[in-house]
Amino acid sequence: MVRILIVSVTAGLMLVAGYQRVNAADRPASIVERCWTPDQRAPGKTEHMTLRRRVQVDKGALRARTPSPARAVPEGLRGSIRRVELPAGKKLVALTFDLCETPYSIAGYDGGIVDFLREHEVRATFFASGKWLETHGERAQQLIADPNFEVGNHGLEHRDFRRVRGAGLTEEIALAQAAYERGREQLMAHACLVSPPGTKTPAVPRAMTLFRFPYGTCDAAALKAVADQGLLAIQWDVVTGDPERGRSARAIAATVLSRVKPGSIVIAHANGRGWNTAAALPLILPKLKAQGYEFVTVGELLAAGKPVVAKSCYQLHPGDNRNLHSATLAKQKPESSADSDQRALLHYPD
Repeated sequence: MVRILIVSVTAGLMLVAGYQRVNAADRPASIVERCWTPDQRAPGKTEHMTLRRRVQVDKGALRARTPSPARAVPEGLRGSIRRVELPAGKKLVALTFDLCETPYSIAGYDGGIVDFLREHEVRATFFASGKWLETHGERAQQLIADPNFEVGNHGLEHRDFRRVRGAGLTEEIALAQAAYERGREQLMAHACLVSPPGTKTPAVPRAMTLFRFPYGTCDAAALKAVADQGLLAIQWDVVTGDPERGRSARAIAATVLSRVKPGSIVIAHANGRGWNTAAALPLILPKLKAQGYEFVTVGELLAAGKPVVAKSCYQLHPGDNRNLHSATLAKQKPESSADSDQRALLHYPD
């Protein structure tokens, strides 16, 4: 009975937020196709690069916004969701891409990843820092508008949630929500979305319902803060290790292919810090499809089975990040391939 309740509530959270699956064959053109030409969607040659420049987020403007009502998260889902147990015979996997951005730089946009996913109609979830949404307004709107993509909250400025408290903790979550909602509002104001009489404007989720902790770190206070704002905390069970510069596309592909199982959540990066991720996708996706896998958003994955929920956040094993922080990981020598994945995942140079 508990399992049925959790699955039903999970499905309800996703559907209320607008995460129904959209069949491309049933629509004349997506919002992305209506509002941006192929040239406008194409990535710039240097757009993936990080700019070492501090940019202040206009927090006052974000605070002034009225937030969307938060839906209560049931007790059984108020932890860290790592994967989903699926009914026998179902082979679903969720690809996720983080769009991290710290206060000290402007991160990139890896259009090669986005273009490949669009070309092959692959559904995916992007976890975006609120600051990234603010500094990449046009790209943010394109991701929000795409019916094959889902956008989740990755904190405002990619801070370690074990070290943020009080009002700062609340705002790291709430202001990222506000940045998404402002971007959606700007999207829906586009002249290209004025629908002819008798037709409906395509649905776009009003708010994010998923959250991913920066650096994959949290504590009890952080988990509570996220759930109290109506968000499900999403971790992963497959680490690409793509922030490590020396990690080749073949190595990324080998890791994913050897560790994926039905219900897996895979973490990668699309902010220019996912080295060789775009080159790895053509090595990964055809093989998983050949094995019978279907690619879905995290929201769809959650609605398809029973989420596996942990009481804490960790990379690969419980407690493996307890004494680690991004600023020190580069100095540590990994002891195994698993440790190497963990180091690569957490190391975000400012």
